[in-house]
Amino acid sequence: MKENPLNNKRIAKNTVFLYLRMFFVLLVTLYTTRVVINALGVIDYGIYNVVCGFVVMFTFLNTSLSQSLQRFYNYEFARGGKDALMRVFNTSYVIQVGLLLFLFLIVETIGFFWFNYELEIPFERRDVAWVIFQFSVASMLINVLCCPYTALVLSMERMDYYALVTVIDAAVKLFVALSLPFVPVDKLLYYGGLLLTVGFLNICLYFLYCKKEFPYVKHKICIDIPLLRSITSFSGWNLLGSMATLANSQGIHVLLNAFFGVIVNASSGIAAQVSSGLSQLAVNVVIAFRPQLVTAYSRNYKMEVQNMMFIMSKIGFALAFTIALPVLLEMDYLLSLWLGNAVPEQAAIFSSIAVITVILANFNTPVTQVMHATGKIKKYQIITSIITCMILPISWCFFKIGFDAKTIFWVSLFMTIVNQLCALFILHAEFKYDVKKYLTEVIGSCVFMALVASITPCLVSYMMNSTFLRLTLVCLCSVLNMVILGYYFLLNNREKNMVAGLIKRKFKINKD
Repeated sequence: MKENPLNNKRIAKNTVFLYLRMFFVLLVTLYTTRVVINALGVIDYGIYNVVCGFVVMFTFLNTSLSQSLQRFYNYEFARGGKDALMRVFNTSYVIQVGLLLFLFLIVETIGFFWFNYELEIPFERRDVAWVIFQFSVASMLINVLCCPYTALVLSMERMDYYALVTVIDAAVKLFVALSLPFVPVDKLLYYGGLLLTVGFLNICLYFLYCKKEFPYVKHKICIDIPLLRSITSFSGWNLLGSMATLANSQGIHVLLNAFFGVIVNASSGIAAQVSSGLSQLAVNVVIAFRPQLVTAYSRNYKMEVQNMMFIMSKIGFALAFTIALPVLLEMDYLLSLWLGNAVPEQAAIFSSIAVITVILANFNTPVTQVMHATGKIKKYQIITSIITCMILPISWCFFKIGFDAKTIFWVSLFMTIVNQLCALFILHAEFKYDVKKYLTEVIGSCVFMALVASITPCLVSYMMNSTFLRLTLVCLCSVLNMVILGYYFLLNNREKNMVAGLIKRKFKINKD
C-alpha cells in the first residue's frame, strides 16, 4: 500500500495563514474602496475602473503562466529535486521576458485605438485618463516580472510570507487612499501613481525573500528546450481559460460602459469588489491544497487526489456560503455601511447576482486544479473557455434589443452552471473519479446543508428591522449553522478524524 502523501498539518497551517490574510485584506480593501469612491467621486472612480479594467483584461497571459509555473515547480521538484526546480525557474524567466515585450506592444497598440475611438468618458478628463492608462500598463509589466518569484513562494508552500506581502500591499494602499483628501494635485493622478509604486514594492519583497530562502535558485542562461516546450504548451492551453475568465470579468465593464456609461461602471465595479472578495474564499483553499495535489498526482496517488478534490469542493462551498448568505440578506444595509451615501444606483442588484454566481463557481475551482495536475488540459480549456466567452456576445444581443444592465449578470450566472456540468464530464474522461460519490458527498451534502443553514438567518432577517444588531445576529447564525452542520453533514468519517486529530495536536489533548 502506498504511503499517504497528504500533509494535513501543513495544509491546515497554510489555510490559517491564507484566511487570516484574506479577512484582513478584504476588510481593508472594502474600507479603502469607500475612501477612494468618496475622495474621487463617482465619475473619476468609474473612469479608473474602466481604464484599469481594460488593461487587466490582458493579464490573462501572465495569470496563465503563473498557474502553469506553480504546477511545473511542484511536478518537477517532486521528480527531480532542486536541480529540476532551478531549470523550471530559468526557463520561465525566458518566457517572462518574451511575454513582457509582447504585452507592452499589444496593450499600447490596441489601447490607443480603444481609448481614442471607443472609450466614453467626459472630455475634460481624457488627458488624466490617458496617464492612468500608462500607469496601469506599467503595473501590469511589473506583475509579469514578479510572476516567477510569486509562483516559487506558493509552490514551496511559504504561505506565511505570501500572506505577509499581501497584507503589506493592502495596508499601503489604504494609506494612499486615506491621503487622497489632503493632496493639492489631481487626486486621480496621485492615486494611480502611488499604486504603481506599490507594485515596485511588491516585486522587491518577493525578489529579496527568494534570494534569501532559495539560494540554489539562481539566474543562469540555461534553457531546457524540452521543458520550455512543455511549459509553453501547457501555458498556451491554460491561456484560453485565463483569457476567457479575465476577459469576461473585465469585459463586463467595457460592455456596460458602451451601453450605459460610467455611472453604471461604478455599480459594476462595486459588484466586482464584492464578488472578488468572496471568490478568494475558494482560491485560498486551492492555494493551500495545490502544491500537495500536484505532488500526489505526480507520484500516482490517485485516491488522495480524489479526496483532495472532494474536500476542496466542500470547504470552498461552506466558507463561501457562510459569508454569502448574510451578504445576500443584508446587501442594502452592508452597501450603505460600506459606502455611506455614495452607493451607486443598481449596485445592490448587481452585487447580489454576482454573489450567487460566485457560490456556484466555487465547485469549478477544484475541478480545474485536478485537470491542471494531469497536464491534459487541451479539450477542457477549449470547451470551458468557449462557454465562458459566450457571456459577452449573448449579453450584447440582449442589450441591443433593449434589456437592462443587470441582464449581463444573469447571463453570467446561467453560463456558470453550464460550464460546471461540462467540466465534470471532461474531467471524468481524464481522471476516473467516483461520480456517484461526488454527486452525493459533495453536491448533495452542500445543497442540503445550504438549505438547512439558511432557515435561522432568514427568519432573523425577516423578523427584525435593518440594524447593525440584525446584521450581527444573521452573521452569527450563519457561522454557527455552518460550523455545526458542516461538521456533521459535509465531512465524511475520514475527514472528521482528520479534523479531530488536528485539534488534538494543536491543543495537546490526550486520550485518557
